[in-house]
Amino acid sequence: EAAMPVLSLRGIVKTFPGVRALDGVQMDLFPGQVTALIGENGAGKSTIVKILTGIYQPDEGQILVDGAETHFPTAQAAGHAGVTAIHQETVLFDDMTVAENIFIGHAPRTRLGLIDRAAMLRRSREILTSIGADLNPAVRLRDLGIASKHLVAIARALSIDARVVIMDEPTAALSHKEIAELYELVEKLKRQGKAILFISHKFDEIFRIA
Repeated sequence: EAAMPVLSLRGIVKTFPGVRALDGVQMDLFPGQVTALIGENGAGKSTIVKILTGIYQPDEGQILVDGAETHFPTAQAAGHAGVTAIHQETVLFDDMTVAENIFIGHAPRTRLGLIDRAAMLRRSREILTSIGADLNPAVRLRDLGIASKHLVAIARALSIDARVVIMDEPTAALSHKEIAELYELVEKLKRQGKAILFISHKFDEIFRIA
């Protein structure tokens, strides 16, 4: 049992006009563990994700990383702290290569400030291999099937050196085989010591992995 959570929420409150979406939320995410977040639509799950990823700011309460209070004023700030989210609605670009999609917005650069394509391909290959995806990072996204595109979206989330991986209803659009592969990925991420927040409303999934 890890004594120290990677990320904690303490007394988080978020109010929108006429709605108290979150009221005193407490949560601890530990390295190498899957924590399930469950609730029906409108329960505030997506609001928590948006607070954890810097899209929303809490009205009250604290976000702690390694026990120290912190703030995520932007999505980039959350990314720098190692928090990443895998959504079904990750926007991918068909005309770009797998590697370009993985590193969009944070491509490795040369000393001259140009995009370092060799490094981008190499690191894309490493990330894809680490999640068991046998994909060529140089192919265009439009030449891939749905399942492979999902793996690219996961690789993109992991291309920032993630410590906390949020999976938001990740099995919604997947086949049985792809769901089995996703469970494998969760096991790999656990072995790598990542803290995982798994959001679902399917109890069979939750009891299996969390």
